[in-house]
Amino acid sequence: MGTTEPRAWLVRGSKNYAFDSWMLEKGYTAVDFSEVGDLSVAKDLPAMRALVSPAMPEKGEKAVGNYAAQLNAFANRMSIGDIVVLPLKSVGRLAFGVVTGPYQYLPGTGVLNHVRAVHWKRPDVARAAINQDLLYSLGAFSTVVQISRNDAAFRLGRVLRGAETDPGARPGVSLAMSKTADDVVDTDEAIASNGQDIIRYSRDRILTLIKEKFAGHALQDLVAEILRAEGMTCKVPPKGADGGIDIIAGSGVLGISAPTIIVQVKSQTSRVGSEVLDQLGGVVGQHQADHGLLVAMGGLTAQAQAKVDAQRLRVAVWDAEEIVDRLLKHYEVMPDAIKETIPLRRMWVIDESTTD
Repeated sequence: MGTTEPRAWLVRGSKNYAFDSWMLEKGYTAVDFSEVGDLSVAKDLPAMRALVSPAMPEKGEKAVGNYAAQLNAFANRMSIGDIVVLPLKSVGRLAFGVVTGPYQYLPGTGVLNHVRAVHWKRPDVARAAINQDLLYSLGAFSTVVQISRNDAAFRLGRVLRGAETDPGARPGVSLAMSKTADDVVDTDEAIASNGQDIIRYSRDRILTLIKEKFAGHALQDLVAEILRAEGMTCKVPPKGADGGIDIIAGSGVLGISAPTIIVQVKSQTSRVGSEVLDQLGGVVGQHQADHGLLVAMGGLTAQAQAKVDAQRLRVAVWDAEEIVDRLLKHYEVMPDAIKETIPLRRMWVIDESTTD
């Protein structure tokens, strides 16, 4: 008899992302429905609706049904061995874990009441490592969403097990959502009923364009323009053997006044290790520069990040989220070529994360 492939779930936890670190430290995935009591008394969707409805008298029938479906998925449908993804809003990364225990109710603790034990195997995956189609699914505002389209469980499972980048869907696998029961809250339903995190979706689209349009050496040209917008004078050496230098930045007209910065740019979405930091530190010392800047789209390995944190090196690090932040900050003064490649326009949107 064959085994059932684990399913993949987005569980957002809480609008208050201060709880993210608590979940990672305690080994939980959790949801923030404090007005609803112990979910273990409701074993199916009708029972969950009966539990949720009196706890939310101000909500309409559709909203109650949606919340009941999410809580039923969390308490009853999610299985030990399933994959859980937690978006870490404060750092723009993703935590990947495996469900290891059944639903538990933790009342009166001052934290999230509804939990399941999780082994967080990869708590620091860069969003740049995930392809745009799955990033869209991971941007649903619903608290609990089964991610099933586009061979998601296989792909997210590969990342969970250590793949540095999303491998994409397997050939011949159906790209439609799998829906096996009426109480599964899948991606399309979640986005239609609760909406999409428009800000996060927009940032992910910008990130995808940067990955596509500024791959390889082209990324150093974008970084140089951002540094110029921040008041630096930049020299970009010819492509090829660069001796560990992609950009030389400095103050003043000639670009040789302090602070001077040696920049190394890594466009791959896999994480960069300590050896790259050590190399850049050596180049900074060799050229008597004031600082080094490592631009790493995929971020750092845990060992490299620990070295930056513990030794307070003269090397700063920009990951993909930092690049997007600085591009948005200086977009108005970016050259026309960059604006044509990444066309943006400013607009005001409702902050859905603060509304019910």
